Amino acid sequence: MAQRTLSLVRSTVAGLSVMTLADAARAQHVGAFVLDVRGPDAFAAGHLPGSVNIAADDPAGFEELRDALLPSGVDVVVVGPAEAAARALELLAGHAPVLGHLADPGAAAASRRVPTLDRAGAQQVVDVRCGGRVVGGAIRIPVADVLGRLAELRPDVTTAVLDGDGRASSAVASLLRACGFRDVTEVVETLDRPVRAVSRPRLRLLASA
Repeated sequence: MAQRTLSLVRSTVAGLSVMTLADAARAQHVGAFVLDVRGPDAFAAGHLPGSVNIAADDPAGFEELRDALLPSGVDVVVVGPAEAAARALELLAGHAPVLGHLADPGAAAASRRVPTLDRAGAQQVVDVRCGGRVVGGAIRIPVADVLGRLAELRPDVTTAVLDGDGRASSAVASLLRACGFRDVTEVVETLDRPVRAVSRPRLRLLASA
C-alpha cells in the first residue's frame, strides 16, 4: 500500500525512488520504519517526527543498532544525504526492504541532547551501555535488549538515555519517542553519580509509532 504513494522520480541513490515528506509520512502511517541515517547532532537539530536515528557513517555500529532496534522484514524509508543513504542501503540488504529515499526530512521535530546527566533533569534514566559502572538510580538495559524490555520503562515520565558516545543514546531515545514516550533527552557523556529514579510500573502504557 505504501509503495503506491511513491514518486516516479528516481533517487540519486541507485535503485531507490525519491520520496517527499508527504510520501514518507504516508509510508510511516501504514507501518514503515523511517530510518534517519545522519549523525546524531544533525538528527537532533531537525527531523521527521517518529523517525529513528541510526547513523550510517560507522558500518559496525550501524549493524549493531540495526539488529537491536529494527525488526527484520519491516519496510524502511531511508532519510539523509545520498552518500549516507547509499551506505545504509547496502547495510540493510537482507535485513529489511527499503521503500525509498527522503533526502531532506525538514525540521518539524527536534530532540534535546545534553552533555551531562545533571543537565537532563530526568525522572527515569536508561543506561544502554553493555558494561561499566551502572549510574546510581539508572535502569541498565543494553541496546540489544531494548525492544524486549520496553515494559520495564514508563512512557509518561521524563526520561534520559545515556551511553558512551552519544550514538546509541540517539538511536534508543528516538525509538522511545517513536513509541510514544513523552519527554526523552539524550545524554552525550555519562556521570557516575546518583540520580533520583521513579519506581517501575507493573504495566507499560501501550504506545505505538
